[in-house]
Amino acid sequence: MYLKQVNKILLTSMISICTANVVFASDIIHEVTSYEESAYAPLKGFIAKKSATGSKMDIDIKEIPQSVSIITNDMMKTRNTQTIQNTTAYTSSISQVYGENGDSTTNYGYIRGIGQIYKSSFLDGLKLLHTGFLVPNINPYSLERVEVLKGPASVLYGSAAPGGLLNLQSKRAHHKNEGELGITYSSFNNKTIFADINQRVNEKVSIRVNGTYKKGDSELKESSNMSYSFNPSLLYTIDDDTTLDIYTSFTKDQVKGLGITFSGGKAISNVHNSVSLNAAGIKSLINYMDPRFLAVPSTYWIGKINQSAQEVNSLNLPADLLIGASDKELLEKENKSITSVFNKTFNDDLSFRSSLRFSKMKGKSRYSNIDFTSMIGSIANLNPDLSKLSFELVKNESTMKSFAMDNSLLSKWNTKNVENSSMIGLDLQYYDFNQRYQKEDKYGFDLKSKKVTNYVNSTGLVKKENRKMKQVGLYAQNSAKIANKYILSTALRYDKLKETITNELTNNSKKQDDSNVSGRVGFVYLYNDEISPYITYSTSFQANAGENKQGEKFIPSIGKQIEIGLKYKSKNDKTFITLAAFKLDENDIVSDSRDPNYKVQEKDISIKGIELDITSNPIDNMNLTFSFSKMKGKSLNTPNPKFDGHNLSDIPEFTSSLWSDYTFKNTKLGHLKFGAGVKYIGKADYIRPDYLDVPLKTQKVYKIDDYAMIDVLIASEYNSWNINLNINNILDKKTKLANGSTQSRETQGRTFLLSAAYKF
Repeated sequence: MYLKQVNKILLTSMISICTANVVFASDIIHEVTSYEESAYAPLKGFIAKKSATGSKMDIDIKEIPQSVSIITNDMMKTRNTQTIQNTTAYTSSISQVYGENGDSTTNYGYIRGIGQIYKSSFLDGLKLLHTGFLVPNINPYSLERVEVLKGPASVLYGSAAPGGLLNLQSKRAHHKNEGELGITYSSFNNKTIFADINQRVNEKVSIRVNGTYKKGDSELKESSNMSYSFNPSLLYTIDDDTTLDIYTSFTKDQVKGLGITFSGGKAISNVHNSVSLNAAGIKSLINYMDPRFLAVPSTYWIGKINQSAQEVNSLNLPADLLIGASDKELLEKENKSITSVFNKTFNDDLSFRSSLRFSKMKGKSRYSNIDFTSMIGSIANLNPDLSKLSFELVKNESTMKSFAMDNSLLSKWNTKNVENSSMIGLDLQYYDFNQRYQKEDKYGFDLKSKKVTNYVNSTGLVKKENRKMKQVGLYAQNSAKIANKYILSTALRYDKLKETITNELTNNSKKQDDSNVSGRVGFVYLYNDEISPYITYSTSFQANAGENKQGEKFIPSIGKQIEIGLKYKSKNDKTFITLAAFKLDENDIVSDSRDPNYKVQEKDISIKGIELDITSNPIDNMNLTFSFSKMKGKSLNTPNPKFDGHNLSDIPEFTSSLWSDYTFKNTKLGHLKFGAGVKYIGKADYIRPDYLDVPLKTQKVYKIDDYAMIDVLIASEYNSWNINLNINNILDKKTKLANGSTQSRETQGRTFLLSAAYKF
């Protein structure tokens, strides 16, 4: 089956290119540009050969004993990516439980099946600190590249998920005068203006201003969105060996009308079907709550419940119906930050790098939750009506101040036949987070009339909390190149974490201290200039705040991985391939217990997988990327024994993608580009609590079907203008995702984005 899917991908992705060859015949001009690549500088094309993420050193990717995938700025421009989820959609071993467009407010994806990406995302090597719903959103237009480091990376970056991390690299000022201004118009009446202008002031100073402003509607009817991102930066070349980069960022994201996805994404309510499925248990609960209900025959009442559920199904409610209080729901986040990066080269063998970031976030969140208690009470009668849902509107206001720092010293030294690159460093992460919860407003929603009913305002404060976290890490690593043939990479890190949570209404505080030692040892064999097999063993940790029912503090979850792989770089630098196989384990995971008021720390997981990433320019003016991954994960020591050995949630059994584009030079319409891409996402299990399986709310397995999507591109570069038309999911493929007890999400249908940019 997999080969069949891959064949479909290969065939479909070449259609536009083959067709264009017939229609447009022109001479092909091969442009040759020579420059020295740096992991921190702008890069032309799709193929990156250097990375600073896998080692914190600017080195060849072939010398890193771990899988690294890089999405360059040209890749992002070609596909006109609008979110980080879009940006990583063609990269192996990245899965999106809600689809790549299902939730633009937060990146809930996974790398190698473990740990949500937003918890392990970094910007310019510094962690994007977050808590609660205050998760920074980064616009791809502000980025030079996105690097995906797969597998444990705590030895370099501290607390992070063992599946891997994202390192986003900002566009920075440079010594070349250039700029662009542009507009876009896209589906759901979204309009965007954007600008990126770089100016050299003098021999020492350059400035750059990058920004976007977007406004429009969301997938759901009655839902709208607005966002802006303004990112000035400055480069100060102090002398030939010393530079200072300063970036500032001002961003805001706002969604009005969230619906039951909390994001403005499409969904279909499953509550009525869940009530029908669990009718016998709900009847027993109502009997216990109100003994008078014992007089109602179970067979009669369950029959009425099933009948009402069928009536709701017969409504055929559209997925873009906003089920909720559209005029009350809001998600709003503002982020202001300033980052400095100082580089000092003392000589050819010694250099120093210091990165600092101060950030301040604030936000409001008002989202609707199903009020199961009220709903169960409302159907405790002779004629239950499941078309009437009960909701509570949860209101939260939060602020966060954060600071991150990373200082490192790099030394290069040689012994007989051995070239060493050694680094020592110290980093610090800190945040101060405050949140206020107000009493929930209550209301109903009638699925037949599609209107809100019986809205009741509540007032008063129910929770006021302060949370402070500090992490200090000391790390050291060495890369020893032996006889220009072998590379032995070793790294060690010690972390100390402290977290304090204070209930400011009761003045009670809980403190937690954790420490951990992480390590990595890897070996790379430089077989020749093209091929380099490698093997590595690495560990990671994730801190777990809280305690179990017995009052025992949770300890960090520990990840361990062994990975073997092979990297290939062609002699002409036009093809780069990474093939990797891995076994990844994480122990002592905190998970839900049968008591909904407490969590337990006893779950372990194990994942095995194989992945392939290819980036190539097979012929002049053509780009091609291909990826596939096959993973299998198991749960062990779960609170519910029936899930022991079961497949892990949210991991497609197989994924594959292919993107290709071709540019016809010097036609009458300019440089014409045609492209197409196919993504295949395999079947997966979606394991979540069934909130209506009373009273235990046990987890259940919901199935997600496999699906494929096709994206296409038509673009022209004419004089100083770039015009792009991107159509995603052109066949309008719709598949249910996150098919749980309360809702079924749906993949985003066919969308388009038309952009025009003027370069100067």
